[in-house]
Amino acid sequence: MRAVMPHSPQSQWKEIASHIMERNGAINLSPLSLDDENYTVDLCYSSRLLDMADDHLVIEVPTASQGRQKFETDAQMFLVLVHHSQRMELTCTVLDRIKFKINDNLQTIAYKLSMPSRASSAQRRDFYRATVTALPIKPISCTPLGSTLNHPVYHQAFKANLVNISGGGLGALVHKANASSLKDSSLFECDLELPHEGDALKLHLICQAMHMTTGRQGDVYIGMQFIFKDPSQKRETVDKLVKYTAWVQREHLKHDHQKT
Repeated sequence: MRAVMPHSPQSQWKEIASHIMERNGAINLSPLSLDDENYTVDLCYSSRLLDMADDHLVIEVPTASQGRQKFETDAQMFLVLVHHSQRMELTCTVLDRIKFKINDNLQTIAYKLSMPSRASSAQRRDFYRATVTALPIKPISCTPLGSTLNHPVYHQAFKANLVNISGGGLGALVHKANASSLKDSSLFECDLELPHEGDALKLHLICQAMHMTTGRQGDVYIGMQFIFKDPSQKRETVDKLVKYTAWVQREHLKHDHQKT
């Protein structure tokens, strides 16, 4: 869900970026757009806008991302700039990884980015995506579907650790030993067993891979969208998952309250 900002968004983002740089340059970056169904806060990293030239931007390489997310040259990167009530997303391309001199005594590692190919306002997505890594969830079973007849390819079945889930899709972490099973298919049969108030919500779903990100250790984060052929099944499943993610959110809030 995205609405392009009126009144010259290109000039508007530059004004916001200038304000941000005056306040030490705090921004967020991600390999996915905010309105991508597979976006999750686990793929969002805090960074700093270090420089803004006529033909490029420079942002600091986030420390938190170095062990999990590597942005290669020519990779797409999404920057989120926030100033007062304005929230803008910039679509950029990684040009290079460089050393940037902050002052005479300090330098840091940074990404040199293209100027944005798109600047737009960010709006809320349709479904809340719940992070479930703190819950005792069994690994999900995934079976690739053949590209010709969509038959299950059982000898390539694998397990994956569920990271997050919403009414429209899920994110999972696939161990590097099983990464080869992701190469030949974009459709998967997935079996989930989600703990819920002493019971378990069991689901058998067809999922389509929308995005894959390989970490430095070789494990692959895969974002998948649910595919429904039957409208009634879609309504029933989405209803269950929306209720489930709301329950997960309440559990998180309850845990945070107990800690304080």
